[in-house]
Amino acid sequence: MKKMRKIALPFVVFALGIGSAYATTAEKETAKTIEFGYRFNPSAPPGMKCNVTTTSCSTIPSGDICTYVDGSQEHNLFKEGCLNVLFRVP
Repeated sequence: MKKMRKIALPFVVFALGIGSAYATTAEKETAKTIEFGYRFNPSAPPGMKCNVTTTSCSTIPSGDICTYVDGSQEHNLFKEGCLNVLFRVP
């Protein structure tokens, strides 16, 4: 029994360490993919055409583009700088 404990205990500690490291990395990656979307406003003055919204979007392509409704108009949302489109959070 003592011999088995000497072998199994380090293995269990190692497995828990690997599992914890993976879970932490996966959580950080998920947090990086969610961000506020930016709406492009062509009628705004130069330098102010890209406006931040409070809509959360994802950088991971999911098929559906993240949108923002302003009154009766629907706008696609982009990353900061209004160059790359963002996607709906699954």
